[in-house]
Amino acid sequence: MKKIILMLFCSIFPLTSWPQSNPIIKPALSSSFQRFLQHGGADYAAFDLGNVRLQIPRAVMAAHGQDLMISHIGLQLDPVVYTNLSNKNNAHILHSLQRFIKDYNFFQTHKDQIATCFESRVFEKNIPYASYLPKEVNTLYIGEVHQVPGLAGEVAKLIRSLPKIYPNRRIYLATEFLPAAERVPFAEGSLVLDKQTINQILMNEYFPTTEVLYAAVAAGIAVLGLEPEQAIWQKLHQKTHQQPTEKMYEDFAVSFEGMRWRNHRWAQYLRALRAADPEALIVVYAGFGHVGYHRDFNLPSIILDKSFVILFTTPIYLPLNNPFFRYMREEGVIGAAFRNTKQAKLVKSWRGSTPYNKIIGADMAVILHSQD
Repeated sequence: MKKIILMLFCSIFPLTSWPQSNPIIKPALSSSFQRFLQHGGADYAAFDLGNVRLQIPRAVMAAHGQDLMISHIGLQLDPVVYTNLSNKNNAHILHSLQRFIKDYNFFQTHKDQIATCFESRVFEKNIPYASYLPKEVNTLYIGEVHQVPGLAGEVAKLIRSLPKIYPNRRIYLATEFLPAAERVPFAEGSLVLDKQTINQILMNEYFPTTEVLYAAVAAGIAVLGLEPEQAIWQKLHQKTHQQPTEKMYEDFAVSFEGMRWRNHRWAQYLRALRAADPEALIVVYAGFGHVGYHRDFNLPSIILDKSFVILFTTPIYLPLNNPFFRYMREEGVIGAAFRNTKQAKLVKSWRGSTPYNKIIGADMAVILHSQD
């Protein structure tokens, strides 16, 4: 039986540990979270965002304060280093926090309807993607959590199945995990068609996501790099008036302003590819933060075509993908089938068309056990 359970800091399955790739994140953020709760009035917790004092309802902070620390407050840019970029970023954080509060109130009002709209199934072997993917779709968005063992292998299975699911269409894989050819928005020479070229571009460095790129070219799917690395370095140099460091690059890239800027640059490449081949299926493979419907500046909202978003994740990352996953718990046969088998794959999808996919962020979620 499936239902919404209201409980604090409880994900779809018990959240017993934090990502081992960043072991210091929990204590560092917890101390800041406590400082927020010490300010404000009876109904609101207050904190400073740049030169603005914000107030967030204590009910929201009690349920999702830690989530907001990770997804919003922790993504501020140092104003000493980034000057006007920091101000822009703070404005985006403020807007996104306001949006989250609105979504929180909507979710609380409609949680029972949302629960009945979900369908869950567990597979121990191959997921029948053909039964989930729509026949009419222009852009298929695949959002993942970076550096989680096992996810790329499942994404590669999906990629290999696409030529059979869409037999009469040309398919392109446009991806964050390959640098863009930045001279023009799109040219035939920008397409990567073989494994050797992938290795050359990545300078023979192998990443988990490289498995997906290999699977694409092996299946006859051309690959297009989306990440404008040189343009990011140039922008940072122009805006900060100093030689950017790797840390500056990473801080900007994951900030709200950085995500906005990158997604709009990616959209230029995707529109140019669409113009070159109007009938093609374009598959966008990137971090979920770029493609989730609930995120500000998400690619589907920029491109505005017939889209379908799939999230690939593991239980521990669900609250980071979207805090509202904390309220969704699989019980009974479905929950036991997933927890009891390491190879089990939980697929959550919607029962028909629904507006609730926008608040959750995806049309379909594939939840795996991390293959550590």
